[in-house]
Amino acid sequence: MNREVCGLGVLAVVLLAGPALEGRPATSAQHAGRPQPDTFHWVLPAQHSGVEVVDLHPGDCYVIQQVGGTVYFGDPLPGALELQRQLGEPVSHLVESTGEHAECTLTGCVEAGRLTGALAALFLELGTPQGRRPANHRPTPLDGMRGGAYSDVGSDERPRYRQAPEQRMVYRHLRTAGRENCYEAEVPRTLTIHVRDGQRRPDRTGAYSGYLYLEHHHPAPTRRVATLFKFGPVRHDALPHQETRHP
Repeated sequence: MNREVCGLGVLAVVLLAGPALEGRPATSAQHAGRPQPDTFHWVLPAQHSGVEVVDLHPGDCYVIQQVGGTVYFGDPLPGALELQRQLGEPVSHLVESTGEHAECTLTGCVEAGRLTGALAALFLELGTPQGRRPANHRPTPLDGMRGGAYSDVGSDERPRYRQAPEQRMVYRHLRTAGRENCYEAEVPRTLTIHVRDGQRRPDRTGAYSGYLYLEHHHPAPTRRVATLFKFGPVRHDALPHQETRHP
């Protein structure tokens, strides 16, 4: 499986972590009647609670292989809200790629990469180290257990990370992908990805994005990508007015 990171502004770093509940080894070999593996690209602007990626069937094997982006936990920095509005709504789509690398070259992907890169540069220039959280962040009590992305496949409270068996932080996905393994779906579920945060913060800025690898272990289905790939302006009431400015 490819572990190289696409050019979406921030490189993914594979972090070693505690034990992860890994499923079967991933393999490209397909049994008769099974569709070929798919790769899905997702973008989650930070002011939103999550993004739906794809419907899973029992036995499907999935893992986040690549991830990038930075979210800033703090008062919006000068210029950040305008870039955030341009990012638009959360999106996910199937990557139609025949090359070795699962890179999205669609216009919307390229623009999202430009915007997330501009936000990351702004966070480095004007933000504080305590406020910056990369997508592969491993939260600790020192940072309030917030920051980083996680997947959810049917917990009772998706937008809040509760260490449920159905929730897995991205750094665990990357560790699993590094071992050429993936997680196995047990029941039909819609896989979603969220920003880890103990509370709903509409003033978060930045975005997380990445690629999810999916092996189908069932006959060819009627597959649904949960969110259409479409970038557009967000509602202005979804973002706060920029009142507090950092020096």
